[in-house]
Amino acid sequence: MTTVSDIITSAGKALGYIGRTEVLGAGDANDGLTCFNRLLDSWSNEQLMSYVVLQRSFSMAANQQTYTIGSGGYINSTRPYDIISAFIRDANNNDYVMRIVGRQQWDAIGQKYITSQIPNTLFYSSEYPLGVINIFPIPLINYTCFFNSTLNQVDYTLLTTSLSLPVGYERAYFLNLALEMMSMGFPCMLNEQGLAMLIENASQAKANIKRANTKEVVADYDPALVSRSYASYNIYMDGFPRN
Repeated sequence: MTTVSDIITSAGKALGYIGRTEVLGAGDANDGLTCFNRLLDSWSNEQLMSYVVLQRSFSMAANQQTYTIGSGGYINSTRPYDIISAFIRDANNNDYVMRIVGRQQWDAIGQKYITSQIPNTLFYSSEYPLGVINIFPIPLINYTCFFNSTLNQVDYTLLTTSLSLPVGYERAYFLNLALEMMSMGFPCMLNEQGLAMLIENASQAKANIKRANTKEVVADYDPALVSRSYASYNIYMDGFPRN
């Protein structure tokens, strides 16, 4: 199984910094580990680099609007970079979808402290170290809130840590790590053509992952916005439907 050390060693070879049968010294390996974690930290901001959409839940309290999330927060769990969808569930296991809004839409709500039996809006403020989940309207009864977020890339502390990765990630890791290491002072022993090939392969490997992680987006709309008293044109019939 591939280890963190294997990824860093492969990156060093991709740079030509070490030969095919050589290994990195202890100092270089630790510097490479620092570069690897910086690369993964950056990739956590790229939603399509995450191979897991994690669903988590928490118990909502009646008459409470905000919930902190992160180590030591109300939701004592990993702070998500973003929340992409959510729904609430009542005591009878009925689910109600929630609308995810951004800061501008949240600020546009004039009376944020209105109460209701069924809240329908969620705004996630990705503050640090604790994110804040905001609910509107404020629920009058208890619900369980389920929310989906992409899983952040994992930081590693040991070179010996084993990695279990989906197809394509190992190649993307060591090729892009090679460029990260070069930007942090590792010398590149490749000629101009070899460096150009490394950059192209690293970009291609990352693009392949994003392409594989792209999810189908289904368009939705509010029927009230397009409600009309007459039938719409049907492109398949090349005309208007008959009653």
